[in-house]
Amino acid sequence: MEVLNVLLLMAYLIVAAVMVWIVLVQEPKTTGGDLMGGGTTDLFAARGVTGGMYRLTVWLGIIFAALALLIGMVPR
Repeated sequence: MEVLNVLLLMAYLIVAAVMVWIVLVQEPKTTGGDLMGGGTTDLFAARGVTGGMYRLTVWLGIIFAALALLIGMVPR
């Protein structure tokens, strides 16, 4: 079980690092004025490369949560 625990932790850390990188690389959807109601933006209308990165971020978040649950369930 120790090997499984180490593998899960390594996968967890890799997914976390990739998710942080993907989030930092994405272009912001709004500017400062838009946050206070200065403009109309559609937060969930992702297209092109940005859309792919948005979907990748969602999938990485799901994998991240699943790995966290698995790490919690594996006996040490």
